[in-house]
Amino acid sequence: MNRSTPHETHGTHGNEPAGMPVSRRKLVTGVAGVSFASVAGCLTSDASGDAPVRISLASDPTDGDWEAYGGVVPYHTPFHETLTAAPADLQSVEPQLAREWETLDETTWRFSLRDDVSFHDGSELTASLAADALAALLEARPIGFTRLTPDSFTAVDEYELEIETTQPEPATPGNLAHPLMSLQHPAADEPVGTGPYVAEDVTPDRPVEAVRFDDYRGTVPEPTLVFEGVTDPRTRSLRLESGETDVALDLPRGSYEELAASDDLEVRTETEPRTGMVMVNRYREATSDRDLRKALQYAVDQHELVEEVLDGVGEPARSPFSKTIPWSAHDELSAHTDTDRAREYLEASAYDGEELRFIIDGDQSEQQLIAQEMQRRYDDLGIDVAIEQVESAAFFSEYTGGEADLAFVELGSINGAADYLVYVMYHSEGGDNVDQYESEGTGVVNPGEEVDELIERGDTAFDEDVKREAYREVQRRVMDDGVTIPIYYKDYVIGTGADVDGPDLHAIPHMTDWTTLST
Repeated sequence: MNRSTPHETHGTHGNEPAGMPVSRRKLVTGVAGVSFASVAGCLTSDASGDAPVRISLASDPTDGDWEAYGGVVPYHTPFHETLTAAPADLQSVEPQLAREWETLDETTWRFSLRDDVSFHDGSELTASLAADALAALLEARPIGFTRLTPDSFTAVDEYELEIETTQPEPATPGNLAHPLMSLQHPAADEPVGTGPYVAEDVTPDRPVEAVRFDDYRGTVPEPTLVFEGVTDPRTRSLRLESGETDVALDLPRGSYEELAASDDLEVRTETEPRTGMVMVNRYREATSDRDLRKALQYAVDQHELVEEVLDGVGEPARSPFSKTIPWSAHDELSAHTDTDRAREYLEASAYDGEELRFIIDGDQSEQQLIAQEMQRRYDDLGIDVAIEQVESAAFFSEYTGGEADLAFVELGSINGAADYLVYVMYHSEGGDNVDQYESEGTGVVNPGEEVDELIERGDTAFDEDVKREAYREVQRRVMDDGVTIPIYYKDYVIGTGADVDGPDLHAIPHMTDWTTLST
């Protein structure tokens, strides 16, 4: 029962009802800062005569293998839609292109589609076209965690779509909200979706211009949007400060106070279903000792790291799974900061001074600062830790290949259901452990058969109470085993020019509703 997952689960690669129970900073204001010379060319104004709204993303919207979506990434961009939608509070999955759905048996679902949806080329969305679109996506890019194949989709009526999973998958409605399940017209080479905006032109390594889709079923504001990729977070900050971009996503957490001091900007944060944590390999020679793993766990002061390194942007973590995820055990797990207990565990361990290899993603400067502070505390205890920066392209192969004692990862869901995270991270056949499990009979951070059984129970449970308790017990056991050191629940930082209203924020930034943005 092997589940794989796309790599963006591990990366940084999101409308918000009133009273939503996730942390968010209030808007703050304050004096403009440094400017940055723009290299972007001029763009035409929209139909109203207003200048386009420029949005800076952390990666280029055309960078990557996105041919199945017309050459543009389905994350963040407003060209495509999914059958279902993840609400901003990540509780119950909501309708989108589908009006409603039901289970026919443990592996068969029936989705009733809206009858007022058009693709950008004027084609009507029908069950037959939806089936072809979804089959084409999975043919081009298999998505293992969904338990769907290109043969899973059958039109049984004009607007009735049956979906069959390869095994019981209660999270199917949530899985269908994943941006990778966005509907692209199967006959189109350019982006042709059902979203509120149309891609004016898609050229590799160039900004993508989004114009209003006049036949969209809902209201779409007038301004044209321009999505650009600015990979360096500090550069995104500088472009926002200088007015060369209007909206900037995923700004450096350490720059929050500086940006908040500008009268020309509005800066907000939102808690993601994403956790920064250090994984401790339970099968390496030194860290196979539970007492040493517990010493490493108790030596870390999460509150200090969030306040001092991240400038208070985020929340000290107690669980591997963010408190925004409905079945997170954050509320019942205690903080694990206790230097005296760390010393007791270390004295009880067989550790004799060998150097522990601690790998971090070389592109993540904040992780480097956190790792250095952890290294200092470990040194005070007498634990020798060597930090090594690994190129992003090689980082996860080293982690899943069992080549490090400790690895700093930032894991989260960009999905309407986060179930697949538990399987990927802690099941012996999950994506993070399967290579070592199959080749060596071990893994990386998988505690073993009892936890595997708990994960499978939660993974296949249609009863939400059964699922919640199974996943919470997994978290209790994982923390007790010392294979994970949670550090923070991530808050992403978004900045806008003071003359920009919106957008409404979502716990998953990839799902930001750009129709709520105006100037």
